[in-house]
Amino acid sequence: MQTTTYIMFFLLTFFAANSHAEIYKYKDKNGKWQYTDKKPKDVEPDVVNYKSQEKEKAGLIFAVVESNGLNKLQVTNPFFAPVELLVKSPQFKNGRKRIVVAARAKLGILKTAENIAEYNYWWYLGDPKANPDQQLYHWPVDSRSCPRITQGFNGKFSHTKEHSQYAVDIALSVGTPIVAARKGVVVRVKDDYHMGGVNDFFLDKGNYVSILHEDGTFALYAHILLGTAAVKPGDKVDVGTVLAKSGSSGFSSGPHLHFVVYKNKGFAQASIPFQFIGQSGKSFTPEAGTRLCSG
Repeated sequence: MQTTTYIMFFLLTFFAANSHAEIYKYKDKNGKWQYTDKKPKDVEPDVVNYKSQEKEKAGLIFAVVESNGLNKLQVTNPFFAPVELLVKSPQFKNGRKRIVVAARAKLGILKTAENIAEYNYWWYLGDPKANPDQQLYHWPVDSRSCPRITQGFNGKFSHTKEHSQYAVDIALSVGTPIVAARKGVVVRVKDDYHMGGVNDFFLDKGNYVSILHEDGTFALYAHILLGTAAVKPGDKVDVGTVLAKSGSSGFSSGPHLHFVVYKNKGFAQASIPFQFIGQSGKSFTPEAGTRLCSG
């Protein structure tokens, strides 16, 4: 049987190579915890225990199976979320097949008596037919210091593209607990980078946790501190579950949480406007300058 060859184009940035870094934490003169990758000279710091974890392979798994004289092309989705898949091959009617592969599912996409010809495929996380509901979101920070929203919807600094148009930035001290704003399933975790900056080099470096909700939307909690992710793909979380601690990894001008709700709109990420639940129980649209306390 002929060996199958294929070309794959990644439409998402996934897990970077494993990283090894030593992070120090210490209390400054005001009694606040500080985190750094450079050992301070004037205090004896604690070392944050961090071990790089082997990340799940970033991609779909294809296999050709021969059975009863037929060759079958199968695809396995290893992720805890559905995947939109487009496969191009001369063996398909109209030369292509576009389907959604359910989370953690195996699916046959071609059956033929011929050898499986060369094929190309593209994929994107999420079901484009998902219909976002009007769910309200809880404050994604566990802090009584009443942190401030520094950039809201359509923020001119970095919330100008469709994927981040409806994102919110919340200024935080390093090490502030980040909590789930809505229940769901953890889909992706990146927790392997320690630096931040505002040039393009850092665009794909940021650490994050991504959660799938029951309506098919996702929430992204970005710029988390290296070594602090408290969840892994497949974990189910409730409102208030601690996900990680705040940091400034990736494209970031300072410690904060970048929070955005989004969906796959068809091989592209589209952010979705949402509302938070305020302390009074009333909903509000996040705006720059707004402060909210936990509890």
